[in-house]
Amino acid sequence: MAVARRILDGAAEPSYLTGGGLLGWLTTVDHKRIAVLYGLTALVFFLVGGVEALLLRVQLARPDNTFLAAGTYNELFTMHGTTMIFLVVMPLELGLFTNFAVPLLIGARDVAFPRLNALSYWVFLAGAIFLHASFFFGGAPDAGWFGYANLTERYFSPGTNLDFWVVGLLILGTSTLMSGINFGVTIVNMRAPGMTFMRMPMFVWTMLVTVALVLLAFPALTVGLILLLMDRFYGTHFYVATVGASPVLWQHLFWLFGHPEVYIMALPAFGIASEVIPVFSRKPLYGYPMMAYSTALIGFLSYGVWGHHMFAVGMGPAADSAFAVTSMLIAIPTGIKIFTWIATMWGGQLSMTTAFLFSVGLVFEFTIGGLSGIMHAAVPIDLQQTDSYFVVAHLHYVLFGGSVFGLFSGLYYWWPKITGRLLDERLGRLHFWLTMVGFNGTFFPMHFLGAEGMPRRIYRYAPGMGWETWNLVATVSAFILGISVAVLLVNIWRTLRRGLPAGNDPWDGRTLEWWIPSPPPEHNFVRLPVVRARDPFWGLKYGPQAPASRPTLEPAPPDTIHPPSGSFFPIVLAAGLLLAGIGAVTRLAVVAIGFGVAVLAVVGFAFERPAFGEDESGEIAAAGVDNRKLGIWAFIGSESIFFASLISTYLIYKGRSVTGPGPQQILEVPLTSFSTFVLLMSSLLMVLALAAIQRGAERSSRRWLLGTAGLGLVFLAGQAYEFTHFYHEGLALQTNLFSQTFYTLVGFHGAHVTIGVLWLVALAAASFAGKLPARSSLAVELCGIYWHFVDIVWIVIFTLVYLLEGVSGA
Repeated sequence: MAVARRILDGAAEPSYLTGGGLLGWLTTVDHKRIAVLYGLTALVFFLVGGVEALLLRVQLARPDNTFLAAGTYNELFTMHGTTMIFLVVMPLELGLFTNFAVPLLIGARDVAFPRLNALSYWVFLAGAIFLHASFFFGGAPDAGWFGYANLTERYFSPGTNLDFWVVGLLILGTSTLMSGINFGVTIVNMRAPGMTFMRMPMFVWTMLVTVALVLLAFPALTVGLILLLMDRFYGTHFYVATVGASPVLWQHLFWLFGHPEVYIMALPAFGIASEVIPVFSRKPLYGYPMMAYSTALIGFLSYGVWGHHMFAVGMGPAADSAFAVTSMLIAIPTGIKIFTWIATMWGGQLSMTTAFLFSVGLVFEFTIGGLSGIMHAAVPIDLQQTDSYFVVAHLHYVLFGGSVFGLFSGLYYWWPKITGRLLDERLGRLHFWLTMVGFNGTFFPMHFLGAEGMPRRIYRYAPGMGWETWNLVATVSAFILGISVAVLLVNIWRTLRRGLPAGNDPWDGRTLEWWIPSPPPEHNFVRLPVVRARDPFWGLKYGPQAPASRPTLEPAPPDTIHPPSGSFFPIVLAAGLLLAGIGAVTRLAVVAIGFGVAVLAVVGFAFERPAFGEDESGEIAAAGVDNRKLGIWAFIGSESIFFASLISTYLIYKGRSVTGPGPQQILEVPLTSFSTFVLLMSSLLMVLALAAIQRGAERSSRRWLLGTAGLGLVFLAGQAYEFTHFYHEGLALQTNLFSQTFYTLVGFHGAHVTIGVLWLVALAAASFAGKLPARSSLAVELCGIYWHFVDIVWIVIFTLVYLLEGVSGA
């Protein structure tokens, strides 16, 4: 118990912040350092997005203003929205707070995939740099952060502005999906012994639902962006009505992502408030089970409300009614959270710290945003308020009043744990009150402007419209909001120079992160806690001393700790993706170079320690399932939504072609049936390969692996022949909607087969090199899971595209 006593007494240990120099930070896989990198990067872009907003408000401060040109205004409001959503709020939540706090809250020494975690940061940084490089290469994106078709088509936006937006968001989406897989597996699989789901801190609960939303929502946006990229780069017409397509498809794909995205940004802030309010009320969270269930219910219902963004497009009364009902229903679990927070504070010993004030501000501001959201669930009201400044007010009360207030609360709450120093409370309270005045002064008047008919996305307005006063009030208040951020920056700067030492537990906390030194050591916990209560650290300090009510320490000796070593490959792979993105808008040769660098980095990843079959983090999975197996299943779940979106697009468009041959005239079912048989037989060989390596027959396993790869190549050769034949028969990619959806759907499946073949070859090469022994059979099993998924997807495609269409027309 001497080790535990040193921890509780705050004995000095080397923290995660010390050692390694610049090289150590560039190659780090420590989740806490990665959190700091995310936080610093997001803070820079928060300032960038804030400056963009202030420029917009200056332009609107008075009628007929010429401060900004129309094109510049469009660029600024597009980049402001894109920056704040993708480069500020989400990176702070998924990058800073989740990275830093979740492993500590669940009693883990690390995340499930440390190197994937590092890669997600560097890919995020690459996407952010690429997106903002557009300012220096022909102009920034200027079609709105929502990118509505067909304004985004090459005919209407001929420059490279939208190219940067499309490619940049695809890069950023890749980073977010990596984070989702990593933290989903971490929460499910790496909780401390005894930490059941109903003992998890509420922030962990909200992040579990958030990562599920990420994995299931981002694929729809990815498909929408891919179709737009093909329209802009390859001459297809997925969103052009004159060829039978519909611009509304983009809205469905975007908002199928966009409304879960609202809760991807809001739920982590709710989780922060649910941690902060009990601590500074000196009460446990009231109604914990209902708070957990309401969080899950919000995640479930968020997929049934995207259509309320589209009431004005003419979906029909049935669809409008359905989306109106679900939009009203989602207010119920949200209301449960509001009442739970109020009930927690009621009768508590309130401590008015800055962290607590910002959480209370979140409750107040999000309630206002929620009330206006209920208004938009009513179709007649929504039709009146659509595309008015009333919507701008609602959006900011939900996202700034909800998410950013929560982020500020989390910053003041966990800053002592991150840095070991306390932020100045006097400056913190000044920051809070300036934020309250500036925020409400900026956005509440927009309700009046919208009700008086001021449309959104206009860069100037005529005098005499009755909008002058409220626009001036909003602009002055926006600068007050800017001053509040300056106060925060001064507070951070002063604290880093001479802030008061925080100690291990400055807030008298309830959860495990306050049990260890501030800042934490690299390995977090010297010995892993065994949790026996919902608020484990509170029980240790104040509860009965019986073992049933307090955490204990795992008896494993400290010398079993093996933190993963740093790696250059994440930054190299991200650099390759950045090069490929630059090449997409400049020269094709640069794309090839970028992908070449990325492939080399992937190969380096594969053969870098840990080797095939070894656990990256060195931790034992609490759920009894290997981290990588759970990770591949999470990836497959996300890819299922990706292919479902592509298949849905095919089914919507298959009969809308106005020119050229259709499926009945062009598909060759006998040839494809043979290719399908070959692919299905490859799954049998994959099963034999796994069985061989599990029984130690490495040579047999190599033969079956290479045989599986060979059959995969035969399938790809058949697909290449089919594409070539169709092209000579007059069915090019751009011919009609059938050709566009067919080539895209079947082509992306072929790309997945290609990845599987490369994976199989890499496993065979590792086996020849003696790095794939029987104890590493999991590496083959993971590849097998992926390969079987690819086969199942092809069965669906073959049935819908070839059998139902080709056979019916024969």
